[in-house]
Amino acid sequence: MKGPESWERAKRLLEAALFASGDVMTEGEIKRLTGLSGPAVEKAIAEINEELKDHPFWVERVEGGWIMVLKREYEEHVAHLFPQKLLSKSEMRTLALIAANEPVSLSEVVRVRGRNARDHLRRLIQLGLIREIKEGRKRTYRTTKKFSLLFRLERSDKGGGKRAAGD
Repeated sequence: MKGPESWERAKRLLEAALFASGDVMTEGEIKRLTGLSGPAVEKAIAEINEELKDHPFWVERVEGGWIMVLKREYEEHVAHLFPQKLLSKSEMRTLALIAANEPVSLSEVVRVRGRNARDHLRRLIQLGLIREIKEGRKRTYRTTKKFSLLFRLERSDKGGGKRAAGD
């Protein structure tokens, strides 16, 4: 970045993009939009979070990028305003199966949840709540950090548990 105006503009573009997307933004997406990469992204995020310290939201690093989220103390007061039908009951049951038994094979998900589970899996992947791991012809599914953030779960694998790299 050249000059303070360019830095501020790139930082504001990053903040606007995180706010507008409501989803994880990768470093590649951030670079294409703002020109920032590597340590510059980390610095911009740190400055944005410092500016947001008295606001109800902040930027959090998650697998594969960054996402803007509500702080927990505000979330409980506005949770009723969130879309109630993000997932159907069937999709939620499929997600619960994966969360309770991960890693879960495709054949196990289909056996327990039925053939519509394949559609559920596609939707859950699209929403970034689960990820598919291919090992040869075998497919298994695990929840993501976004899932943990959305459902406010503590991850038990912080000390080098069984999660794959990238989690």
